[in-house]
Amino acid sequence: MKKLFLLLLLASFLSCNDGDIIVTTFNFDDTNLLACGGPGGYLFFKINTENTESLSLRLGTTNELFTSNDTLVSILNGTSNFVNYRIFNGEVDPDYFCNEVPPTEPQVVIEYIANSGSATLITITERDDNDGLTKEQEGSGDFDSDGLPDYYDFDDDGDNVPTILELDTKNLDGDNDPTTNPLDTDMDGIPDYLDEDDDGDGVLTRYEAEGTLDPTTIETDPNIGADYLNPAVANEVIIDEFREHNYDFVSDIELVLNNLILVNGDEQITRETLDMGTIEPILIGNEQLTPSFPFN
Repeated sequence: MKKLFLLLLLASFLSCNDGDIIVTTFNFDDTNLLACGGPGGYLFFKINTENTESLSLRLGTTNELFTSNDTLVSILNGTSNFVNYRIFNGEVDPDYFCNEVPPTEPQVVIEYIANSGSATLITITERDDNDGLTKEQEGSGDFDSDGLPDYYDFDDDGDNVPTILELDTKNLDGDNDPTTNPLDTDMDGIPDYLDEDDDGDGVLTRYEAEGTLDPTTIETDPNIGADYLNPAVANEVIIDEFREHNYDFVSDIELVLNNLILVNGDEQITRETLDMGTIEPILIGNEQLTPSFPFN
């Protein structure tokens, strides 16, 4: 079996069709990585429109991808996971790959399939709780032990009052930095967003909600404000639950193929490492969840 080794992305080789088709390109250096599909059938592909050729990877994983930091290594097996290199008889666009039923034109005139090797998909996800604090300001600690790092925990101290309501909400100093003068209702030196008893009355803030999950709505004295900010009111109803949290996320990916062997009859193209590139971003979204209370 004749083997052609690709030392660069640009290479030349002959098809096995008695020389009828001569392939002179394998060039995806200046092409973008694209993707479509979902659980059970993810597709990643690159198109060289100048040479009417494509390189695509299908992953059959049923997992939902792109929502968290992850490195997924998938073995190419020729069935659920495989790579195609194709040359067409006309211009091809992303619809060819992303439609449920591929169009009949253009037609594939030569195809190589890889059923061995592996694909490494790296997902990098950044989360933001939109509380006005940066990741660097909040750090990666978990103050309330709810399983969410503070930088994307919209209620850092677990008192069921969103962090954004406990910072320098009025910007009285005019510096647009919510951390310089965060609220400290009981003046104990601990800012409210890290204080489980904001008004210092001996009752935890989340217990001053009359059994609900929102202390901001319970107000005995309108002149003072919500009970959790009024040290003269200490009505306690124990409720050890967290309210629903939400945060935004943005995910980027990088895709690399390793030990790739593309086969067409007696012809092979081998590639030890093939960097398919990145997609930045591949997914932007919002997620809602209710953390489990750590001591229940």
